[in-house]
Amino acid sequence: MSMEICCIHGREYAVWVPENRGPFPIAVVCGGDMTEQLPALAAGHRERILISPKASWERDYTPWPAETPAGREPFSGGGPRFLEELKEAIPVIGEKHPLLPGRENRAVLGYSLGGLFALWAFCAGDLFGTAASLSGSLWYEGWMEYLPGHVPEKAGKVYLSLGKKEEKSGPARMRRVGENTRQTAEILRLAGRFGEVPLRMENGGHFTDIPGRWQTAFCWLDEIQK
Repeated sequence: MSMEICCIHGREYAVWVPENRGPFPIAVVCGGDMTEQLPALAAGHRERILISPKASWERDYTPWPAETPAGREPFSGGGPRFLEELKEAIPVIGEKHPLLPGRENRAVLGYSLGGLFALWAFCAGDLFGTAASLSGSLWYEGWMEYLPGHVPEKAGKVYLSLGKKEEKSGPARMRRVGENTRQTAEILRLAGRFGEVPLRMENGGHFTDIPGRWQTAFCWLDEIQK
């Protein structure tokens, strides 16, 4: 296995490549700069190419502008542009490393605002057939209004997780995350084309055992991509 750092259209990508010749499925991980975490995410799991684009939480992971909590950079809604960059970057990576065809072999996983982006990207286009939202910021203004009208027509797989304490702390609007996550799971289940849509309730709050939550999500990904 090897780690490569490349720049595509001005954005830096860390790319983790298995030893064998492939072709491989590909997974985009959205948790800030996760370059150092990619080897651990690959270890013990199905061989796949992992990419970690260098990203701004408040700009690249937000699907539209929204009110910003005090002390944070503006939620500026750069998600659509970021998604367009990913559409261009994945084929570039595929020119060097063979990728399995089909959206079912392209996954996006994210934590916090990255989890919001992962679900939005799954719904907003045809790039990804699989999405995992780990402690996703589904309290985000406008998310519950957006989702019912943008459930994908094509089949796919979705995984959700949330810390049990997340809806019991923080500002009032962030405490909506529990109800919004449950409603998101229910909307996707009722659509009938996304499998079980597991919602895993983890111990602790938003920052509890983040590496463990990533590992659990990748175990789920292994199961659906046998």
